Amino acid sequence: MDYIFPREELSALLDEITRAITRREAGICLSLMENAPEEGPEDNPGTVYITFERGMDGFLSVCADEALFVRLAQGMIGTDDLPPEVVEEVAKEYLNVLGGLVLSRLFQAVGLPARFSVPGFRRGAYVPEGFGEHIVLDYTGDQGERLRLLHHISLEARF
Repeated sequence: MDYIFPREELSALLDEITRAITRREAGICLSLMENAPEEGPEDNPGTVYITFERGMDGFLSVCADEALFVRLAQGMIGTDDLPPEVVEEVAKEYLNVLGGLVLSRLFQAVGLPARFSVPGFRRGAYVPEGFGEHIVLDYTGDQGERLRLLHHISLEARF
């Protein structure tokens, strides 16, 4: 049976882990935007995503400016000259680590064993059919880039 974690608690958990993992893995300091524009990142954005397959309902994605994904890859790999395919693979690994930490913390908090899919990557903003926004966290990087973390739940799961 899927479990829906309280929105405020899940939002705080996602925020804490997103900032910590981004700083630890790539040295990028993210600041939560209080009054974010309706549109997400606009500088040639890409979206990396996972679907929770068991234990927790939803779809988690990170949509970011290309510049942020490039900095993320440079920080995680330790080199500057990276082809787009490597940047995409590093973005998927970033979300894999982030998603793993989220599920680990949820297991510690409520004993929820959950699983998620292999991360995917798409150009532009991406939301799969049948899902609606549950949590939206908008950030700016320390060099002005944008990142939007989204947790979506099935439209059937909404009340």
